[in-house]
Amino acid sequence: MPHLRAQGMNVIPHVRPKSAAKTSDPQALVIDLADAAKLDAAMAGVDAVVCLVGTMRNRFAAGDTYETSDYLPVKHLAESARRAGGRPFILLSSLGARPGGGYLGWKFKAEQELHGLPHAILRPSFLDDGKERRPPALLRPLFGALPADWRTMPVEVLCRAIEKLLRGPLPNRVLTGRDLWA
Repeated sequence: MPHLRAQGMNVIPHVRPKSAAKTSDPQALVIDLADAAKLDAAMAGVDAVVCLVGTMRNRFAAGDTYETSDYLPVKHLAESARRAGGRPFILLSSLGARPGGGYLGWKFKAEQELHGLPHAILRPSFLDDGKERRPPALLRPLFGALPADWRTMPVEVLCRAIEKLLRGPLPNRVLTGRDLWA
């Protein structure tokens, strides 16, 4: 959000009602994505959807699953984007998403929800925010030497890729590390 806002884009972050107390962003949209009427009203005022939802282990203890964290939010957003006339949709998925079960299976199922919408599915490898999300120090040189699809990606690189995608027509395909680095 800070990167896109610094580039002059108006960003409206979605916040789950359970997490509303944790945000201080006055532009935050606090709704349950399953509430189609409220979601559609919000969707009417946007040009594109950038969906970065994902599983957080601490939410499993509260009853969340891969389906509720990684699939249903995408499904609700994609359905609303269709009802709004086909809003462009960028989805952060996961390298290795494929048909089947578990985390990667639910990520793949979420990707399938975008068919019929202008879209880009992003499958970077491990993301590095320079703080908490980093490979162990001993492994960083190894990750840096890997081919682009497997190389650790700084969050800034992903942000620039998302910005570029928002400024042009979406490719309607999966973009992996080599695409995102470029």
